[in-house]
Amino acid sequence: MAEYAFPHTGPNEDRRLELLEQHLDPLTKRRVERLGVGEGARCLEVAGGRGSITRWLCELAGPTGHVTATDLETSFLERLDLPNLTVLRHDVRVEGFPERSFDFIHARALLMHIPGRLQVLREMASWLAPGGSLLVEEPDFGMWAADYDSIWAAHPRAWQEAFPNGSPSAGRALLRQIHRLGLEEIGADAELDVVAPGTPLAEFFRLSLERTSGPLVAAGLLTAAEAAEQIARVDRPDFLACGFAYIGAWGRAPAAP
Repeated sequence: MAEYAFPHTGPNEDRRLELLEQHLDPLTKRRVERLGVGEGARCLEVAGGRGSITRWLCELAGPTGHVTATDLETSFLERLDLPNLTVLRHDVRVEGFPERSFDFIHARALLMHIPGRLQVLREMASWLAPGGSLLVEEPDFGMWAADYDSIWAAHPRAWQEAFPNGSPSAGRALLRQIHRLGLEEIGADAELDVVAPGTPLAEFFRLSLERTSGPLVAAGLLTAAEAAEQIARVDRPDFLACGFAYIGAWGRAPAAP
């Protein structure tokens, strides 16, 4: 069984993450702007991936602010050359930061891959300065798993069995977990994928399925033929199905007394 499905060294990972950025960045930016992050902010981007939101946060924070971007694999982040950016190889499960270090903390599609999710959230909340904001965004497999296309809907269950540290309900769980972090001004929203053939979103899902098909077949969860049919399904003209629900939850640390 594998721990993580998408190492940066894998084939087409740069393209897969680029497609994910194109799809999710507008939603993330709307959420961040709602929280009022701006000039002078000390920002932490946990699991920064390919770095598009990291780059944008550097623009928001400006020359008087600073962004720290972390990941287990920093090869993509290290391509960014920005004066107000620090890139760290960092495992959020076991490595921390001093309390009250950041005015804004963001993580996207992180918790779905790791155990101990509530404890990780509590740690991140402790790193907020008084009045600082936490935004966490997680995909949820619920609508995908319930889709009427049985070939397509088989993937979430198989993925969870092949990657047992992963959670297909990380998004839904945020709606409870955000209330357990000692934050104020809590809110949440969601956006649902509807995947249509021939779209950039379909390409993202196809590349993701290609990356995970090997472990699923090796674990005996799908046959090679079933895995191939799932991959091919997104390009069929009669395909139209649910993908992830992208759930975002946020809150603000209490102001200093």
